[in-house]
Amino acid sequence: MAGHPGNRRRLRCSFAVACFAGAVAAAQTGTARLDELRAAASRSPGSAEIRNELGVALGESGDVEGALRELEAAVRLNPASAEAHYNLGTTLIKRAQAARREENRTDLGRALTTLRCAQDLQPTLPHIHNLLGWLYREIGDVDSAVEEFRKAVRAEPSSAKAHNNLASVLVLQKNLVEAISSYGRAVELDPHFVAAYLNLASAMQQKGAREEAVEERRQAALRQPSSAAARVLLGHVLLLNDRSQEAAHELLHAVKLSPRLAIAHYYLGQALRLAGEVDAAAKHLALAVQLSPETADFRSQLGAALLRMGKVEESVSELNQALRLNPSDASAHYQLANALRKAGTDEAARRHFERARELRSAKLDFEQAGLFTVNGIADLRAGRFAEAAGHLREAVARKPDYVEANFYLGIALSQSGEPEEAVRAFETALTLRPKSAEIRYNFGIALWKMDRPEEAIREFRQTLTLDPGNGIAHCALAQALARQGSAAEAEQALQRARELGACGEPVRNQ
Repeated sequence: MAGHPGNRRRLRCSFAVACFAGAVAAAQTGTARLDELRAAASRSPGSAEIRNELGVALGESGDVEGALRELEAAVRLNPASAEAHYNLGTTLIKRAQAARREENRTDLGRALTTLRCAQDLQPTLPHIHNLLGWLYREIGDVDSAVEEFRKAVRAEPSSAKAHNNLASVLVLQKNLVEAISSYGRAVELDPHFVAAYLNLASAMQQKGAREEAVEERRQAALRQPSSAAARVLLGHVLLLNDRSQEAAHELLHAVKLSPRLAIAHYYLGQALRLAGEVDAAAKHLALAVQLSPETADFRSQLGAALLRMGKVEESVSELNQALRLNPSDASAHYQLANALRKAGTDEAARRHFERARELRSAKLDFEQAGLFTVNGIADLRAGRFAEAAGHLREAVARKPDYVEANFYLGIALSQSGEPEEAVRAFETALTLRPKSAEIRYNFGIALWKMDRPEEAIREFRQTLTLDPGNGIAHCALAQALARQGSAAEAEQALQRARELGACGEPVRNQ
C-alpha cells in the first residue's frame, strides 16, 4: 500500500531465506491432479507445501477464491516460504485484474505486501520486479514503479515487455526522452510488439517530432539495412514531421522486408492516406487488421479510410468493431457518427457525436487533473505541504470525482494544518471508493494527528476489516488503543502486528 508519504515504512519479512522451488507444472493441474492434491491436503492439513501446490492448481483451474484460501493457509503454516508468498501475491493480482472493481485495490495492497515478503525471502524470484512495478503503478506510486521496472530491465535486458513497462511509467514522470528510447528498444527486440509501437507514437507526439529525431532514426536504419523495425521507426518519425511521401517510401521498404509486420502496414496506410492514395491506404490498413485483429486503432483507421471511399456500410462495421475493443476512443465515435449520418441513421449519429464530445472534454479535464495530482504528490514527498494542497485543489476543481486527487489532498491538508477541509477530502475519497483500505488507513493517521483518537480507531478497524493482513494498520490500532487505555485489546493488536512483521517496539501508554 502507498501509506502515508511522510511516515511510510515498507513491510519487511524477518524470516530466514527459503529456497524458491518454482511454479507447479501447468500440465499437472487437471481434474485428476486436483483430486490428488485435495486428498493429500485432507491427509496432511499442516503441510504448507501441499497447500501451496493445491492453491496453484486451483488458480490455474479458474477457482481463484479456492486458490486464495489454500495459499493463505500455506503462508500461515510456513511464513518462510518465498514460493507461497509469491503465489499468493500473483493470485491476488489475478482476482483484482479479473474484477476491476474499485474495492479490489485492497487486493492490490495485500499483493504488494506479500510480494515484498517473497522478494525479501528470495530476491531472484522470476518476474518479481515487473509484478512489483505494475502494482506500484496501479496504486499511484510512480517513482517506486520506475525503480522496479529499471530492475526488471537490468535482470532481463533482452525482454521487450520489460522495456515497454519501464517506458510506460517514465511517460508518467514526463521523462519523455528516456521513455522514447525505452519504447524504441522494445520494438527493436520484438518487431511484432504492436502495443510498444503505438506507445512510442504517443510519447513522440507528446514530445513533438524534430528533425534530429528523423536523422537519428535514419542513421539507425542505415546501420541495420535488413531491419524492418528500423524502417518502420524511421517512417513513423517522418510521418510525425508531416513528410508523408518520404514516410511511405521507408514503410514500403519495411513491408517488403517483413510482409507480416502489422505495424508497418498500419503506418504505411496512414502515409498513403495523407498522400491522397486512399484506395492503397485502405488495402494496407486492412492487412494490418488481418494481422492484428484485436488492435482497436487499426480498425478505427480502416473505418475512417472506408468512409472516405464512400463504403459506408463497411466503415460502420469496422468502427463498431473498434469501439467494441476500445469504447473510450473519441475519434472512433466521431467517425462512426459521420458514417451513421451518411447512412441516414440520424439519432444514432447524434448519440455518437455527443459521446465523442463528452470523451474529449473528459479527457482534457482528466489530463489536467492528472498533471496537478502528479505535481501535488511530488510536493508532498518533498515536504511542501501547502504547495501540494494548492496543486491538489486544482485537480479536484477540474475533476471532483478523482479519487486519488481527493485522497492526497486529504493528506496534504492534514499536514498543512487544515483539519476540517482534510476530513472533507478524505470523506469524499471514501464516498467514491468506500472499500479502500489504503484511504481508510491514511484517514486514520490524519485523525490521529488531529487528536481525534476514537475516530482514528474506527478507521483503523475498518482498514483491518478490509485488509486483515495489514501489519502496519494493526500496529497503528495497537498504539491508538493503548492511548485510550484499552490495554488488553492493544496487546492483541500488537501481537498480530508482530506476526505480520510490523511494530517491533513495545506499545506503551501515552
